[in-house]
Amino acid sequence: MAISSVGIGSGLGVENIVSQLVALEKAPLTSLKTKATSLQAQVSAIGELKSLFSDLTDVATKIADPAAWTARSASISSATTAAVSVTAEAAPTTFTLDVDSLAKQQSVSTATLAKGTTLSAGTLKFQLGTWESNGAAFAPGTSSAVDITVVAGDTLDTLASKINKAGIGVAAAVFNDGTNQRLLLSSKNTGAAAGFRIQSSESGLQGFVFDPQASPSVGMAAAGVPVQYSADAKLRINGLPATSPTNTVSNAIAGVSIDLLAVTTTDYGLGTEVRKSASVTVSENVKSAVKNVQDLITAYNKINSALSDLVKYNAENKTAGLFQGDSTIVGLQSVLRGIVSSTSLGASAQYLADVGVERARDGSLSMNTNKLSTAANNGTLQKLFTNNNGNALTNGFALKLRDFGKGLIASGGAVANKTEALSGSLKKNTQDQTKVSDRATAVEARLRKQYTALDTKMASLNALNAYVSQQVTTWNKSTG
Repeated sequence: MAISSVGIGSGLGVENIVSQLVALEKAPLTSLKTKATSLQAQVSAIGELKSLFSDLTDVATKIADPAAWTARSASISSATTAAVSVTAEAAPTTFTLDVDSLAKQQSVSTATLAKGTTLSAGTLKFQLGTWESNGAAFAPGTSSAVDITVVAGDTLDTLASKINKAGIGVAAAVFNDGTNQRLLLSSKNTGAAAGFRIQSSESGLQGFVFDPQASPSVGMAAAGVPVQYSADAKLRINGLPATSPTNTVSNAIAGVSIDLLAVTTTDYGLGTEVRKSASVTVSENVKSAVKNVQDLITAYNKINSALSDLVKYNAENKTAGLFQGDSTIVGLQSVLRGIVSSTSLGASAQYLADVGVERARDGSLSMNTNKLSTAANNGTLQKLFTNNNGNALTNGFALKLRDFGKGLIASGGAVANKTEALSGSLKKNTQDQTKVSDRATAVEARLRKQYTALDTKMASLNALNAYVSQQVTTWNKSTG
């Protein structure tokens, strides 16, 4: 006899019985799943801690380098006189600046020529060098003279193009006043050594010659033709004279670059000279030092807050942190707070609190900007963070936090070991859940098999009972 539903043959609530027995077998899954959720949360929290310690290590590594503290700034009392910039090489100082003259390019021009005038054939010889005493003497430079060949029929535009393409350190342009034209020539660079002389033996090109030493003076050196000779910039720093071929002076004081903008001396070199000095100040960039410390405080406070949340007990809602009582995490918190409370030797200040980095009762750090700025200006702050005494207990605080962070997140470190242990526990929990589920499935299968057999037997007995009852009833009727 086939049983279509377990329990029909026996009349028992088999489905309810089986489900309750299976539920009992699965009961451990509830605690295992709760534990798994907690383990997953712990693994996630450790991952976040690792990221925070990595951030702290990066900041500490950056400012453990003394170069991170060498930022400098410069100011000048007159922004129209010069612009000053500095590098880390510059030492804090103050000096006066007088600009006696600016560096100049040599510039000359030809007499006017009618538009479209063509030139005679010949050669113009260009030589770079230094003009002394406004044309009294010429000292050729180290570069060789360059010949520019003029072909009969060339125009001023043609000649200007040839000069520019020759790359001889002289720039040429044609000036058009609406009626006539001039050839304008100027040295490409400033400085006394950027002057130039132009010579030619052809009479047809004498108007393009510039050679004040020649007699009689012809061409662009003739009387009445405006000439600007190239010259070095002249300046005085604290009254001491200096020169520069350009208006950017970068070798007078190490690490200080001065872009000269305007002359400040009137009647330079004359008895009526008047000086209007500008004052330049080079100082340590306190803002950079303060930012270094603030970055470290921010990274530390994030870790301190995260650790506090993980180990605390909330009495109000009676909940414990993920790692309350965990020796590893409690230990990390204790060591980290111990580091910021320790000493660093080598500076006049030994504690963070001495320079304005103060610790609150909850372990967080705050910054007293005024106190910190004072320490930054006298060099104490840098030493307190960067001194390397070869001793982990007394090194600068940036070195301490850097080395502590590296050790934690490295393979075999506390954070790595904790992650490995939690991952192992989570894996075992998963295996235990599988075992419980498999056992419950086996129990259910066994129970259903047993109750199916019981149903079959009970159905058979019930059928027999019905048959016997029917026969008894028939017999009673026949004998009545």
